[in-house]
Amino acid sequence: MSASTQDLRGVLETADNLYEAAIVIGKRARQINEEHYQKKRDHQILEELEGGFDDEFMQLDQDELDSKVAAETEEDPITIAQREFYEGKLSFHYEKPRR
Repeated sequence: MSASTQDLRGVLETADNLYEAAIVIGKRARQINEEHYQKKRDHQILEELEGGFDDEFMQLDQDELDSKVAAETEEDPITIAQREFYEGKLSFHYEKPRR
């Protein structure tokens, strides 16, 4: 995926400053990435419980190809997080400092 320029005015309409926007988008991207990883891990565990473990060595090459194709077609977590940020789907707040 090629890089694209971002309109800074759009970012500043949603957040008070660029640093704030970068932190919010970055945290959401990490959450999305963790969700994707967990789904893949759950799928792998279910396959092993259903008895697919015995055939795993025979299917290893095909599984590697399938995962490469899936990884290429998945949308980047940062892109998803940016879109959610611009659409106003992300909410964030500041915690009060402890005294």
